[in-house]
Amino acid sequence: MISPKEDEVIRLISPLKFHRLFTLPANENHGALKVSYSIAGPENGDVPTILFIGGMFCTRWYSIGYEYLAQKEGVRILLIDRPGFGASTPVPLDQRISTFLETVPALLSHLSIPYVSIVSHSAGTIFALNLLSGHPELLSPMRPSITFFAPWVHQSHTSNIPLIAASHLPNPLLNYWDDTIAFILNRVSPTLGVSSGAISSFSGMFKSAEVEKGKQEEAEKKCREARGMTGDVRKELEKMMVKYMFEENMKGGNDEARLCLKSTKGCGWLACEDYPEFVKSTRERWENMVDDGKEKLRVSIVLPEEDMMVGEKGKEYFKECWSQENCGRGVEVECVEIKGTDHDSVTSPENGALGPLFSAVRGQ
Repeated sequence: MISPKEDEVIRLISPLKFHRLFTLPANENHGALKVSYSIAGPENGDVPTILFIGGMFCTRWYSIGYEYLAQKEGVRILLIDRPGFGASTPVPLDQRISTFLETVPALLSHLSIPYVSIVSHSAGTIFALNLLSGHPELLSPMRPSITFFAPWVHQSHTSNIPLIAASHLPNPLLNYWDDTIAFILNRVSPTLGVSSGAISSFSGMFKSAEVEKGKQEEAEKKCREARGMTGDVRKELEKMMVKYMFEENMKGGNDEARLCLKSTKGCGWLACEDYPEFVKSTRERWENMVDDGKEKLRVSIVLPEEDMMVGEKGKEYFKECWSQENCGRGVEVECVEIKGTDHDSVTSPENGALGPLFSAVRGQ
């Protein structure tokens, strides 16, 4: 017999809006491809839409955690399973980015969504930048915007020793990265670390229980306000989400790791291979667009207080790349740091960054 808490979680995860399927038509480069995706917030109607491009293991299941706040704020969040996640058809590593770039406009057309605001987290940075470069027409003409949460920076610019070591692992070992993450999240530390995965989960095991206890009441209040559920229900939700996520295909995470590390052939980042050069080309494009009467591009960078994946060096590198001076007069840049957050928790509804984002997307 299931408990009332489990019954509530089943109710939360069951709506079909979180488990939709789309077929990308075949073309000369590939056959028909299945794409699983989810929608948080209002499914229909003329409401602003956020395309959330998540981290390495962020699948459509994560939109469930944003449902309450998205409904409350009146914004739609679209989260697409990239190839090899959920029901999305796997593709070769060198086609991951191009397939995503083909999928997004096709799915938006299918859903009759004309424009989106792009929001990325961690590894999603690579896909978001390529989308900005390849399909700027998908951004709202009234308020074109892109937001980077804990943006990914290659280890060559961060001196992150574990990632440098990982980039030199024999390629076949990365075939089991998803199994490693599944074991840790299901057996060792069931923390939903969508980007740093195993590293994030292990680090969470060493937090002071006394400190956590002292913040329990405050955390409970924030959970109710941001998620519309108790802390106990949230824990059960995360546990069940991890269980079902890893009963689906998660092999895409292995190629995502290769892509982030650029550890093998076919791991190029295409348009954003070089961040400074990408910013330079973005500056030129948007200055020309503004000269033609278009609105400025709004770039928001949301950094965690502690980021063990890119460190302070990586955070400073990304900020410098996207400095207002480098971006020119066609782009407006803002950068904030969310205290008390890490690489994964910076996107948590409780931590205060999503409310201002939703308001900005609504044009308020």
